[in-house]
Amino acid sequence: MFLTGTKWQMLEMLSKESLSPLEISKKLGTTIANISQQLRLLQTAGLVKKERQASSKPGKPRMLFSIAEDLAFITILSKDFAKKKLVKINPKQKEALKGIIKD
Repeated sequence: MFLTGTKWQMLEMLSKESLSPLEISKKLGTTIANISQQLRLLQTAGLVKKERQASSKPGKPRMLFSIAEDLAFITILSKDFAKKKLVKINPKQKEALKGIIKD
């Protein structure tokens, strides 16, 4: 999977709040073009979703990105088996995994 570096930082931020590409680029100190490209990849992978938010100012509506759904990236490594998979999780599974994986 490709969840390293900037993509992982973006996912961490989006897990806390919905953000626009401009907000993400400012927080990460990189260009909007770079962030937009990364967001397209994450959206294609089904990890983030895009929503239009009506702007209080005239002009284009604001695009906000957020986590698409609760997922777990499972990796199993053993002497006779190696597998990785992205799976949907329900609220009960999410709470159980949060208890297992602590910072």
